[in-house]
Amino acid sequence: MLVVFTILTALILFLILQSGIKTLLKIGGSTTSLWDQEFFTGQPKEYVEMEMEKKGNVAEGVKAAKMPALILIIMISVIQGLAASGSWLKVLMYMNKTPFGTADPIFNNDITFYVFELPFYKFLLSYLLTVMLLGLLVLAVLYATFNWKLLMRAPLNFRIVLGGFLTALAIRTYLGRYNILYSETGVVYGAGYIDVAIRQYIPVILAAIFIISALVILVSGWLDSTSTPSIPMILAGMIAAMLLISVLGGIATFVIQEYKVTPNELELERTYIMNNIAMTNTAYDLDEVEVRQYPLTYNLTDDVLEHPSIINARLWDYRPLTTIYQQKQAIRTYYGFNDVDVNRYDINGTKHQVWLSAREIFYDQLRGKADTWLNKHVLYTHGIGVVMSPVNLVVDQGLPEMYIENIPPVSHIPSLTIEQPRIYYGERTDTYIFTGTGRDEFDYPSGDTNVGNTYDGTGGISMSGLNKLIATIALGELKILTSKDIDADSRLHIQRDVLERTGLIAPYLLQDSDAYAVLGADGHIYWMINAFVTTDKYPYSEPLWISNTRLNYVQDSTKAVVDAYNGTVTYYIIENDPLLTAYSSIFPGVFKPMDSMPDDLKQHIRYSPDLFQIQSTIYTDYHMNVPEVFYNREDRWQFAKEKYANSMIQIEPYNVLLEMDDSTDFMMMLPFTPVNKDNMIAWMAVNQDPPRYGQKILYEFSKDKLIYGPAQIEALIDQDEDISKDLTLWSQGGSQVIRGNLLVIPIEDSILYIEPLYISAESASSIPELKKILVVYENRVAMEDSLEEALLKVIGANVTSTAPSIPVGTGTGNMTLTELLEDTVSHYEKAREYLKTGDIENYGREMKMVDSLMERLAKLVEESAG
Repeated sequence: MLVVFTILTALILFLILQSGIKTLLKIGGSTTSLWDQEFFTGQPKEYVEMEMEKKGNVAEGVKAAKMPALILIIMISVIQGLAASGSWLKVLMYMNKTPFGTADPIFNNDITFYVFELPFYKFLLSYLLTVMLLGLLVLAVLYATFNWKLLMRAPLNFRIVLGGFLTALAIRTYLGRYNILYSETGVVYGAGYIDVAIRQYIPVILAAIFIISALVILVSGWLDSTSTPSIPMILAGMIAAMLLISVLGGIATFVIQEYKVTPNELELERTYIMNNIAMTNTAYDLDEVEVRQYPLTYNLTDDVLEHPSIINARLWDYRPLTTIYQQKQAIRTYYGFNDVDVNRYDINGTKHQVWLSAREIFYDQLRGKADTWLNKHVLYTHGIGVVMSPVNLVVDQGLPEMYIENIPPVSHIPSLTIEQPRIYYGERTDTYIFTGTGRDEFDYPSGDTNVGNTYDGTGGISMSGLNKLIATIALGELKILTSKDIDADSRLHIQRDVLERTGLIAPYLLQDSDAYAVLGADGHIYWMINAFVTTDKYPYSEPLWISNTRLNYVQDSTKAVVDAYNGTVTYYIIENDPLLTAYSSIFPGVFKPMDSMPDDLKQHIRYSPDLFQIQSTIYTDYHMNVPEVFYNREDRWQFAKEKYANSMIQIEPYNVLLEMDDSTDFMMMLPFTPVNKDNMIAWMAVNQDPPRYGQKILYEFSKDKLIYGPAQIEALIDQDEDISKDLTLWSQGGSQVIRGNLLVIPIEDSILYIEPLYISAESASSIPELKKILVVYENRVAMEDSLEEALLKVIGANVTSTAPSIPVGTGTGNMTLTELLEDTVSHYEKAREYLKTGDIENYGREMKMVDSLMERLAKLVEESAG
């Protein structure tokens, strides 16, 4: 592309230069023949001879200046070629365009015209305008150097270039009429009444002015008469006409808007509001949302305990769980977990939700003597294994049950095996490394020794030939060249951060802010990243700013899968829309059909939480499809809020296993409340399981009945006297109460609210413990040791189950004397264990709990005696 535009620019400028030289030489080869004879008429002979001597022969001057001029043209052409080549993707997208099959409602053009064609036309015209402007400058400099009077008279070739410039400017201006489809001046984004009635014609009139001016300039050059207007006069008239049109257009716009549109705005803008709603929903893939009414009956029985949504209810919040993983499973200070991700796995023939996190090396934790170039780039090359735990199971001391744990990783589930636990490419792999160096890489610690490993994968760049020297220069590190460990058998691994890696491979895609790890059936670890096609050229669609990217069209188009061991990246097509079709043609072999994705990986694809949040943001307004309602903003929604720790925060999209249409599916959902209100008005869910992946359902609640929103549920919990006492007690003695995610679970025409409760010491090294489960049903609140007990309590059933429950903790609001004694002894025994291991901090915390319980015991005894 650079070569094409450089040659094209050089060719155009060279032709313009040649035409200027021919014009000079045509008039004459010497000063006397070159200059207009009238210039010397009446001049003294001495003056004429002095001028001839000073100017010399023009032909010789032009000949001498030709080579420097050519060099200058080449330099200008290279610069212009570089600038134009930056738009290579626009050119290729135009060449590989595909119809959308949808037309805009004003000009009836297929969306392809705006997404593929119009950007290319504007680029091409901008390029031509720049080149012709450079051509005009070349002619101006040439004439001013050898014959300034000739410049004032503007030869025909100068007029042709100027006419061509104005013609290209006219076309470019005419295309501006389509800008009304992105207008932000009306009641909605896109063309409104004023835009269609007035503003679309202003660029057309201005374009006509440019065309007329170009014709006058050309005709006056051919006539070559002293009575024809000069170029400055023509340009002055053109500018005056443009100003007049702009002023008249502004006046007309104001008058019609003020006296016609404003008094009748809804009636006149109705069609354009409908256009905006329809096009926005289509652009954000919200046009096929299935809207259902959610009937509330509140008739749950104890059978609900067997419901998949309850069996898989997420009791572990990712924030305290990340802390637990870090404290219990990092094993060494240089290991860590970037985050934890939820997914579903088939365990014993049943779908289960689990948390999973990859154990990576945190290179910033290699400190002191360990912070060496050899350690960071040759020895400490990879992380090791994953940690997995179910979302709903709790063991002693309020900690999660582990499915996969430890180093090397041990799986307690036969169907979940890890054959290749090493992670060379991940979320925290932000340094380059060398493998195959002859030194054993650090694999994992084993007691007082370390186990070594040698990489045998396919990733990395061979350091044979000149590659070692190139790597030294590219990475700016001389140690690479001087290291005896790095030889022809070594391999350099760069761009190991999976998000950075995929971003470099496909920079034209917008991708999720987070990758998630997947354990494949082959025992290998993979990373999955959601990526989307976007544009901001979709007519009428409401724009958003996402990660410094302006967009008004986004589609869930592809998934990137990165092998954590080899770093290979494979893109799979989720939905082949026109943009992705164009990219697939431009970059053949990059995108593969979804059918070619291994079946075990298909089971773990997730809908993007970032995309779902974008779509939900749009839908808070664009669920209103009645123009009158939308115009008055009568039914605007917002994301529901919850209390986390002690702060009110916006609820994030969360995943649940729901029974939908006789199938238990992995869903992502989000509840809505009316703007500035806390009652729940609706909830939206998107299916993540094939073959219904991407199906969106909106459940609306009846507007004549109050449905508690998450913030109101939080308030209801706070108002419970017994629960409030417990929360206050647990917050004493250097402890912190953490209220986890409040989950809104729609189940059998009812709504359940489930919130886990954690207790943690206030120190940075403390480990949160899951102590209680809060459940709200209708207006009944229960806080019990297990989800089962809390559910049975709120639905009014007898608690007869013997299923394992969460440890009692230190709640006292509903405890009997016996229960208080048992809890006191339990905390005292914990304190003794902490003392034996030298954990003074947790020993102190437990003893403070014992003191608080003893006070409560004394008070309870007094009350009983009274």
